[in-house]
Amino acid sequence: MSKKQIESSEWQERLQTFTSGNKNRTTAIASGGMTVVENTPLVSVDYDPPGKGNALTITLEGFTHTVNAPVELYLTEEANGVVSTLEVVDQKGASTFVRLI
Repeated sequence: MSKKQIESSEWQERLQTFTSGNKNRTTAIASGGMTVVENTPLVSVDYDPPGKGNALTITLEGFTHTVNAPVELYLTEEANGVVSTLEVVDQKGASTFVRLI
């Protein structure tokens, strides 16, 4: 398993690739130490940079979660190269985890 930080200049492109490769995968979102939603198919993960909203939006089937003012983005991959977790850290240091099941 490896965790890699993604540079902010790459967020839009990497999240488009992430969405394409993981659309409809069963997903859980945890924020503030609590599970917000689980066992729900992923629809998309989109990023609007500063000047266009400065927010990262995670859309699952029937549910949307927004992280305002994200400052760090990490992808965790398993040994086989499959992404298992997307972590978004906001300007207050709070993490939101998107776990792919």
